[in-house]
Amino acid sequence: REGTKKLSFLRLPEVMTLHIKRFRFDSYFGHMQGGSKISDHVDFPLNDLDMGQFCKTTEGQPAPKSTIYDLLAVVEHRGAYHGGHYIGYVRGDSGSWYEFDDTRVSQVSDADVQQLEGYMLFYRLRAPEEKVLERKAIFEAIDKFEQDIEADPSAAEDAVYISRLWLLRFEHTLEPGPIDHEAFVCCHDRVHVPEGEESRLQLVSQPVWAELQRRYGGGPTLTSPIQCAECLRELAELNRRRDHEHRVVHEMVHHRQALAQQLAAFVNEEGKGPIPGPITNERLLKEDGVTPKEGLERGQSYRGVNKEVWSIFHSTYGGGPIIERQKLDIYSAPPPNRSQAALSFSAQPRVSRMT
Repeated sequence: REGTKKLSFLRLPEVMTLHIKRFRFDSYFGHMQGGSKISDHVDFPLNDLDMGQFCKTTEGQPAPKSTIYDLLAVVEHRGAYHGGHYIGYVRGDSGSWYEFDDTRVSQVSDADVQQLEGYMLFYRLRAPEEKVLERKAIFEAIDKFEQDIEADPSAAEDAVYISRLWLLRFEHTLEPGPIDHEAFVCCHDRVHVPEGEESRLQLVSQPVWAELQRRYGGGPTLTSPIQCAECLRELAELNRRRDHEHRVVHEMVHHRQALAQQLAAFVNEEGKGPIPGPITNERLLKEDGVTPKEGLERGQSYRGVNKEVWSIFHSTYGGGPIIERQKLDIYSAPPPNRSQAALSFSAQPRVSRMT
């Protein structure tokens, strides 16, 4: 018997993605026998797609504020089943359409878009008039407040900081959620605005903040760029350690080429890489813990250092085991007199642990 399948929306998404079936996969007794592309043209509206008829409301649930969608972007597949090329089409803020074909961007007409062999369609829920007016009033108030501050800097004394990320959600979504400063919540579960990142916050007037908080809730109220005391303490300690190790490395290996890449990244003043972890020479050895693995390359898999440098690395980071050789070659014989030994440790690029 023939059956029917029906899908209903309990809650409409802000952005709705429609995936058109363009590829047919044929099978016989469970084995794939190949496939083909479905190139039939599918009509799709550029504006006024009403999904209201596909919505289902339950008792006690309010009806959706908007059910009208406008096309935001299209992905087209050109080619056949076994190969092809994807091209993107996006509608700009002005309403004009643009084609993105790899590095080439060109403007196209509405008629060009409607003739596409659409593969994926992206629709954005249209904001109701009351939401449009609300956004307009808020952003006009923010612009005016910035002008007032420029004319009289003392106007900023009663200002409140609000996350630009939340304002972005407010501008482009119908339900931005409670005001939050999640981007500035540190590992101690406190609000922390690192020095130099105040630009990620927007100054607003007290009336604007009160209105947004009344409508959406959330917080806390930031009247200044707060910094977590624990984060500042840890940062100061990390900088002291970085400066100390920078001096040690600079004094001891100024004329040497045997710096581990991980340690160099850590002490670099610009890169400020992660803290190196324990030395992991076991990566260089077979299961017996003595014999080196095959295929190790000096300078890539490991580097040789003298006893003094090894002592600093090992006392600072721990780990091991120590590998001693007569020459800077992991496959050479161990030295008869270990006090004159050359020591090696692995140096794997882009690994946070010093190995």
